[in-house]
Amino acid sequence: MKLFTISPLTQKRLQRFRRSRVAYWSLRLLILLYVISLCAELIANAKPLLMRFDGQWYFPFLHAQPPAEILKAADALNHVDYRTFTKSPRFTEDESNFVLFAPVPYSPGETLDTKDLEQDKVVTLSLVPRQPLGRFNLTSDLRIVREDSCSQFFPQSDLYDGRTALDQVVTLTPEIRSGIERRLKGEACPRETFTVVPAERTSAPWTELYLTLPENAVGQTRSTLRVYLRLPLPDGQTFLPKIELPYGYAVDEDGNIGDIGLAVEDPATLPKNGAEILKTHGDTFLKWARQGFTKDITAADGIYWFSPSGIRYAVYTSNNIRFPFPPTLRHPFGLDGSGRDVFARILYATRIAVSFGLVLAVAATIIGLCIGSMQGYFGGKLDICVQRFTEIWAALPFLYIMILVGAIFGKSFWLLLLCYGLFCWLGMSYYMRAEFLRLRDRPFVDAARCQGLGHARIIFRHILPNALTPIITLFPFLLVGAISALVSLDFLGFGLPPLTPSWGELLNQAQTYRWAWWLILFPSLAIFAVMFLTVMVGEGVRNAFDPKPYSRLQ
Repeated sequence: MKLFTISPLTQKRLQRFRRSRVAYWSLRLLILLYVISLCAELIANAKPLLMRFDGQWYFPFLHAQPPAEILKAADALNHVDYRTFTKSPRFTEDESNFVLFAPVPYSPGETLDTKDLEQDKVVTLSLVPRQPLGRFNLTSDLRIVREDSCSQFFPQSDLYDGRTALDQVVTLTPEIRSGIERRLKGEACPRETFTVVPAERTSAPWTELYLTLPENAVGQTRSTLRVYLRLPLPDGQTFLPKIELPYGYAVDEDGNIGDIGLAVEDPATLPKNGAEILKTHGDTFLKWARQGFTKDITAADGIYWFSPSGIRYAVYTSNNIRFPFPPTLRHPFGLDGSGRDVFARILYATRIAVSFGLVLAVAATIIGLCIGSMQGYFGGKLDICVQRFTEIWAALPFLYIMILVGAIFGKSFWLLLLCYGLFCWLGMSYYMRAEFLRLRDRPFVDAARCQGLGHARIIFRHILPNALTPIITLFPFLLVGAISALVSLDFLGFGLPPLTPSWGELLNQAQTYRWAWWLILFPSLAIFAVMFLTVMVGEGVRNAFDPKPYSRLQ
């Protein structure tokens, strides 16, 4: 005896759906993606799938093993780092011990240690131009006092004893002397810059300097005047861009550093003498880069001074690993802002998003079916009252309610599902009400009433099977809407609780770290794949139920 039978009309619709290859294969791929996400613990997990230790077999991914049971120590920690533990001598000294990790041995909520990324780090040399600057105070008799950073212009030590006059080290024109006198007397003067040349006795390693006198307001008398010196850039340059020199490297199994490559992403950003600098001083840069690989750079030993062509550069070596971290061989989707594997988070987020959408779509379908069928079948005052309530309920601001509920009760998966389910059934109830209003006066319904059948049997046995078309065709689009709502709420921060893998949370990080392209590329591809496949299935179902054959999805 068959539990149920498929009507000839339904069989024709199924055959029509299977002939739509795009929709049929989209359904198979969507089911495959969901099944893979349901097996996420077998694909991405920091806990071993199988482990043998001290003659006992463990399945850590199924249930947490007590640390004392594994470590055989009374003072065991509350957490077992299985990757470190399985590499320790306690585990490796016994050849009978065995461990099997998932293909991706990282959990979605696990923050990786920067030491795990030592193989993937990149040292960057930043050559920042530093135009030589100096300043000193000038007294009314033109003596230099309170000198700061002027030794690069005047190497003579006897110039800073407070008895040397300015005109003894540079030539002063009448305009410069007049500007100094007017400022000391308190006259209004704008900021002025003059070109000066060294005096004969200085034997300075420069041919000219820029001397700047500060702005002065009316009535502002001074006992001393702050004067600034600046070395002009060669070739008339007024701006010298920063040079970024990224160095990549390779490490063999013994930890030896391989060849270091030099690359400049955009040669056009180099200054006029940039190519000559790289060609002439490349070996020096490589030496500094290798030092960045072989030791931890601190603020003291991580800065080098480099002065080609009269320009002084501050060379910073940086080998610090910061999060987000770009994709590598072990982390093909990169790491997020907290150092968590993006692939593992996307995989678990797929399961959460699709499960959320399925549960919500089913709940919305059931609620909308019940309410819409009662309205359409009984009509009258019941229909009017429920319809007015539905319109008022639809006018409530959903986002504000979610913010209020989240602030009062906190964030959780089931609370979010409940709150959104209270609003998601409205569209389905409209369609079901219209279908029942259309079918309740059909002859087969009148015949059922004449036979004395009850309301429940008429609704579920006679009307509902003929009103399933809106339910089946709208279900995929309800699923799309539910997933989109979850992603949007997570992006805004009103969705799932923190640390829960979520597409929206990764996109929110991408907004913060706009240079981390992998945080927007891979979550967006996952969202697009699920949405596209679901929409294609919905289109195929709609065309399968469409009586016009020429409108089928090809």
